[in-house]
Amino acid sequence: MSALAKYLLSKGYTVSGSDIAENGNVAELKKLGAKVYPKHTSNAVRGADAVVYTSAINFDNPELKYATKKKIPLFKRSQLLGHIVEKYSQSIAISGSHGKTTATAMIANTLIKSQKDPTVFLGGESLEYGNLRLGKSEFCVLEACEYKKNFLDINAKISLVLNIDKDHVDCYKDINEIKQAFKKFIDGKIAVLNADDVYCRQISHDTTVTFGIEKLATYMAKSIKFNGKGYSFTAYAYGNPLGRINLSVIGKHNIYNALATIAVCDLLKIPFSAVKSSLESFSSVKRRCEFIGNIGERACFADYAHHPKEITAIVNAFKELGEEIAVVFQPHTYSRTKALMNEFVKSLSNLQHLILYPTYPAREQFDGEGSAKTLFDNVNNKSCVPPIYAVSPIELKEAIANLSISCKKILFLGAGDIYQVATALVNNKNI
Repeated sequence: MSALAKYLLSKGYTVSGSDIAENGNVAELKKLGAKVYPKHTSNAVRGADAVVYTSAINFDNPELKYATKKKIPLFKRSQLLGHIVEKYSQSIAISGSHGKTTATAMIANTLIKSQKDPTVFLGGESLEYGNLRLGKSEFCVLEACEYKKNFLDINAKISLVLNIDKDHVDCYKDINEIKQAFKKFIDGKIAVLNADDVYCRQISHDTTVTFGIEKLATYMAKSIKFNGKGYSFTAYAYGNPLGRINLSVIGKHNIYNALATIAVCDLLKIPFSAVKSSLESFSSVKRRCEFIGNIGERACFADYAHHPKEITAIVNAFKELGEEIAVVFQPHTYSRTKALMNEFVKSLSNLQHLILYPTYPAREQFDGEGSAKTLFDNVNNKSCVPPIYAVSPIELKEAIANLSISCKKILFLGAGDIYQVATALVNNKNI
């Protein structure tokens, strides 16, 4: 939402809105000239020509109620984004259940370094340009979210799907409905799909190009080696070797992000030498394996991982580095935790040092069956090493202080406010 607001401000529109949390994005919007109200109020939309809302907002919201009463045109965030994308002839929409932000940033980074001057809408925050980069070319790179089928409002030239998994169970009834939504997302587009993902293979069509490691694909990684931090591999296109890539970001999952980048950039006729240089210099984005400082002598990292597969991927990536780690995990939404309880237990119960933090509810009401306490009880029943449940920042600080001296790194995982809690702990500030 803040990226769209910044985009509109850059085009000379008058922008107002509300946010109950004062943060960096709010401060930036105010500096750019937006009127930001500290609570949801009809005053925020009085005199507006249009009202844009996120899918996380319910229609009992006073701003939406006022806009409906006054017959002010309403647009979903994704509808506005889709309208903006139509202005760019070379648009790339990146979707998938996991890894969207990193892959979007990788592709954008390559276009930037290749002098393509793209406009970029990022779901997270780049360490260089935040969540929006304003370019002056026909290229646009954007992250397309599948929540409530919002990505179906995006009509990009190239549609990339990294993977398809069971998630957003509050708005999809089953994996088949999720799969069908992704199928509609790529219909009529040039599609770039993960050949190693079973559901991606099932939605492939005639204009699809693929990438992968295990299954035969258009773009492949072979001779994969771990270099002590990231992975190196030889990239192939249509069975022919392109060259060696040495990634500096950790985690085997980043090979897939790199292959997706190679595939998209090849479709855009960007030389492999430029792609190689960009990928090898890529250093991730905010809240994606981000080093945030130290607590004592322990290095602390924050990651957005909030799905069992994402947790497993990031934990395995750090285990490869050979040091003992502690994981602080905050579940995100009761519905996800409840629906994927068994998967969460499996991904967390084999951790040597685990601290669970209360669920970030986002848009949801409390549900005990999907609470962090229920997750803690289930993990405790399966784990050889008892986890810790810290119900407040103070208890979390105490739990970290009591960690084994052999524990050298701490991972703060989750899509909620655990990031703010973690950075406050690192900077020794009150929360």
